[in-house]
Parts: sequence; structure tokens; C-alpha cells
Amino acid sequence: MTESEFIDYWNEEYPESFPINHELKWTYPNRWFRIHSLPESKRYAESRDEYKIILDRQNQLINDLIGEESEVAISFGLYTNDITNDNYKELTDFGEFLKVLTIDLLKERPEKYEDEMYFDIYVKTEKWENGKRDEILKAIADDKIRAMFVSPSKKCIIAPYDGGVDVVVDSTEKRDSLKAKYKDWLSERKDGM
Repeated sequence: MTESEFIDYWNEEYPESFPINHELKWTYPNRWFRIHSLPESKRYAESRDEYKIILDRQNQLINDLIGEESEVAISFGLYTNDITNDNYKELTDFGEFLKVLTIDLLKERPEKYEDEMYFDIYVKTEKWENGKRDEILKAIADDKIRAMFVSPSKKCIIAPYDGGVDVVVDSTEKRDSLKAKYKDWLSERKDGM
């Protein structure tokens, strides 16, 4: 999948939503579950050992869901008040990403936005390798960036955040099976948050 094919794939597989991490749990509740990255639902790491737990859990989850050497699209979004040219590249600490979409949030979500606001989606396609994305996973855990990993071949979205990982798979049955497998990492709350 090229970066430009990402939007076509997204529109075909997830037509009810935009590629915005935090909205997916509300759009696909029957296919969504969340793990917590630290025991007792602790949100942020305070030691090297706690970072190790976060990275071990997240690498294991991603390996189980998509597998080593599988193609994955890494996507993140940036809020902006200005509309910019259609496609350009953004150089980040995690490599170069191609802008593939701009969402007019005022037009699409008028109940949430009163002023002109845009959300630019950037994508980079890579092969998943265990432990090779630890820097981006750590930055997400520290709430420095928000990104998600989209696997077309495994039909899943893995969206880490500061505190855990939201996962959307292709069926309720698969979700339930994964929830059973990762039961020790799930929230004790009824809503799964």
C-alpha cells in the first residue's frame, strides 16, 4: 500500500469514520477494545521498568495482531487553522510522512467546532518489526504525538495513546477472543475505558 492508497483503503473499510484515533471507539464499539499499558490502569510511566512494561505489552499486542514483517501504515494527524496545499511531506523525529487528507472539522463536526479548524492526516507505510518502533511508542505514551498503526492485511487498527492502546478489529467475535487473551490488561470498568 502506498501512502496515497491509504485513504482509498480507509474509505472502503471504515466509511463511517475519519482516520482520527480517538473517534474510533465511538464509531465501532462492537469491534473495539482497549488495553492498559501499565498495571492497575496507571497512565504514565515514572521509571525505566515501567517504560519497559509499556513497550513489552504494546510490542506483544502489535506482533500478535499483525505479525513481524507485515506491512503497516503509520498515521497521525495535526490540527491547524490554515488550509495548506494538498500533498506535502512532513519530516518528523520518526521519519518522513506524506499528507494524504485534510478534514474541514467545522464543516464535518459543526456541533464540536465553532471556528475554522482543519485536521491534516499524514501517513508512512513500513514493515512492522518488533522493537523497531519503540521511540514512537514511547513518544505516544508520553503524549508527545498521537499515531495509529493500520494493517490492511490483518484488517485492524492499533491506536496507542497515553495510558493504553485502542484496537479495532474486523468482527465482534475476534474482538471477544482478543479480550479474553488480554483479560489481565483490560480495564475493570464496564465501558472498557
